[in-house]
Amino acid sequence: MGAAGVLAPATPPAVGIDVASVARLRAAVERNPGLARRAYTAAEITDCERSPRRWASRWAAKEAVRKLAGSGGLGPARSPLPAFRDVEVAYDDHGAPRIRLLEGVPPAVSISHEGDLVVAVAVGAPGCPDPLDQPPSLPPPEGLVLPPRSPDAHKGDFGTVAVLAGAHGFSGAAYLAGMGAARGGAGRIRLCVPQSLFPIVAVKCTEVMAHGLPDGGSGTVGEDSVAVLERDHLPAADVLVAGCGLGQAPRTVTAVAALLERLPCPTVVDADGLNIAALRRVDWRHSGQPLVLTPHPAEMGRLLGTSAAEVQADRIGVALAYAAAHGVVVVLKGAETVIAGPDGRLAVDGHRVVALASGGTGDVLAGLIGAMLAGGLEPFDAARAGVTVHAEAGAAVEATRGRAGALAGDVVEALPAAQERLRRALATAAGAGGT
Repeated sequence: MGAAGVLAPATPPAVGIDVASVARLRAAVERNPGLARRAYTAAEITDCERSPRRWASRWAAKEAVRKLAGSGGLGPARSPLPAFRDVEVAYDDHGAPRIRLLEGVPPAVSISHEGDLVVAVAVGAPGCPDPLDQPPSLPPPEGLVLPPRSPDAHKGDFGTVAVLAGAHGFSGAAYLAGMGAARGGAGRIRLCVPQSLFPIVAVKCTEVMAHGLPDGGSGTVGEDSVAVLERDHLPAADVLVAGCGLGQAPRTVTAVAALLERLPCPTVVDADGLNIAALRRVDWRHSGQPLVLTPHPAEMGRLLGTSAAEVQADRIGVALAYAAAHGVVVVLKGAETVIAGPDGRLAVDGHRVVALASGGTGDVLAGLIGAMLAGGLEPFDAARAGVTVHAEAGAAVEATRGRAGALAGDVVEALPAAQERLRRALATAAGAGGT
């Protein structure tokens, strides 16, 4: 109600509109198949191949949603426009279109056909809230710390992460670890892979700097690779992330085991880095640097010479004992991930996100923890921050994509918003505590 009981005028909903040509979109997709892969999800491509008119229907709907986002209809207009593949157009059992978004509340959409033309209208709710102001799926845990982000900071303030990852057949692990660091807020990332993988990884990376290491054509890391890593990349690095997708070729086992006992900077060790350490009985105390280990239960079992079932039977006790005995921070992954410090500190993340049970999400977490270390957090705090942000991103993906079929790449894209929601929740809690 306004003054003197007069009704205030209703705020009209934001609207996005687009028009597309059926013939032109069909011809464009036939002429350039890569367009379909860039703009449509796999489910959309399958449906459009059965019903070619839907190439245009979906294109118009996606453009309408992007225009709606640009006008603030999905949150503040300053938000970046969603990518085409992040806007999925599905149809229900009655043929009505529905929008699914990687992030945020999906708008309503209407699609109409007239001859060769398709008209799509996307409508947002009046006063659509800023999705970054929405509370995280769980309140931030007590003691959670995130790296500071001063408004006048530059990329050098957020550190350089070097990533040693990848082998023939495992280029994706390297890419995901590098992107986990990038989306986690690291200032610079040096993604170091065997030279045979470099052309593949370089094509996928834009913001992350990919570097090829000598591999003798084997597609694996060896002593020649590590020599160049130590000479050209680690001197400039604040943090090393090692292990994702390295494989266990004999030359890799020899070179990586030796590297792990002469580290020049704080390091996150994941995946095959842990498997190699278990094979060669690496003594973590010889590394001379703070270490964060990120095993899943089977990898933890290999480090201990026991089974994953025995690890799962006492997750907290196993993590605490190993951390104390070896002077490392242990991140024992799984539902309610356990973070244990060498000084006896313990945190158990409250999230149970089945959408994270997908290949590559652990690589993302390793890179993310690397970014938290590079941002200035000490190892235990960096591990807890990485786990919390990663789980929050996974929960957001699960809320929009569902419990099955979410990909590690979806989690990567959800990381910035997840971290910002936690930052705002921490700021709100701090403000309330001071009143």
